[in-house]
Amino acid sequence: MSADALLSGGRPGAFLLATLLGACGGPGTTTKRADAGKPVDTGATHSGGETGADTGPGSDSATDTAPPDTDTGTSPDPCGDPSVIPSFAHGSGPAITPVSTDEDHGSDNIYAPDIVRVSDSLCLLYHGAQDARGHDQIFVATSTDCHNWVPWPDRADPEPVLANGSSNHINDPSVVVVGGTWFMYYTDAATGIDDRIHLATSTNGFNWTAQGEVLGVGAAGSWDFLKVGRPSVVRRDGAFWLYYDGQDGTARHVGLATSSDGRSFTRHAANPLLLNAGAMDVERIGDTWVLVHESWSGSYAATSADGLSWCDQGLVLGTSGGAWDSYGHVTPAVYTRDGSRFDALYFGGASDSCWCRNRVGVALPTGDPTPPDPDAGCGGCVGGSDCTEACRDGGHGVDGFCAVPGSSDPGACCACVAAP
Repeated sequence: MSADALLSGGRPGAFLLATLLGACGGPGTTTKRADAGKPVDTGATHSGGETGADTGPGSDSATDTAPPDTDTGTSPDPCGDPSVIPSFAHGSGPAITPVSTDEDHGSDNIYAPDIVRVSDSLCLLYHGAQDARGHDQIFVATSTDCHNWVPWPDRADPEPVLANGSSNHINDPSVVVVGGTWFMYYTDAATGIDDRIHLATSTNGFNWTAQGEVLGVGAAGSWDFLKVGRPSVVRRDGAFWLYYDGQDGTARHVGLATSSDGRSFTRHAANPLLLNAGAMDVERIGDTWVLVHESWSGSYAATSADGLSWCDQGLVLGTSGGAWDSYGHVTPAVYTRDGSRFDALYFGGASDSCWCRNRVGVALPTGDPTPPDPDAGCGGCVGGSDCTEACRDGGHGVDGFCAVPGSSDPGACCACVAAP
């Protein structure tokens, strides 16, 4: 999620640490439109990649009343501008893979990416991973270019930034920053796949404190009475707009809840907004709202001028033909650098029909060059390491890149990027 485009409460300030150091740690498609105002039936999605037993409905934590009127955008077309969705070219393989030797990644399953661009030189990719005991937890990876990622705090030994605690699993992070507070919304299943939406907060994006449930299931017999999860949160008109999927045991649809404080949410009266879809991400590109969602075939999309009435745009990225995503895309996500264009599509590539063996992949718009390796040219300085590890090991930052290609001077090789 682009911090620049969607955070009305302000974005993190300057984070580039001017320290230079080396490995020694020294200083230094075809559009298919639906009728406006009606929920769209996409008929395209899978029921999810979770395991466990449902425990039945729980209590409702929000009422079914409409939020105040909001800005409906400037586009005269209810679909917005579908051309903001580019054609995509698959990369050569997954962008992030599980660390099979690490206990926290031991079940070989990572997915549900969400990207926050903190500054020109620091991006964070939140995602879920399943540990050796079968519990999902939430992790983060860092990048200087929003393309090449390094797990936190160590490439070979990633650790969760939000652990599951007593819950069976937590996953599907969606992060926004308002003022000095980071808000992470995520799926929490106390037992089995008894999904509810919870909140955690942070002051720096790395140290998180769970705040508890913010959206429970709907009233008995409603479209979302069984479970709710997979949140996607955007800031709009000073409010939190939380898109989520809900299930009644027979189908899964997308709904919306809004909040002025990020903690107390009200369901929208028009729910559900999108039928037979789930595990979505929503972003604004120009004046058009774009929603991507998962399926066996790949990543599907819908567009909207107001974020409420959605127009199905069909499959926007199929599977690559490789084994790593041969069973579809789970939990896709939009990355936009500044809200002006669709800069990348991230997704969980399913390598097994169980949807329980996933890797995080990325596809760039056709014609966009692949960013170069940020460590290129610093091999003589960092040896078998890299600039990110050198910066972390020296306590100078959470990420790094090669500042002086060809240098062998350990005091001038890597530029380090500090955490917020």
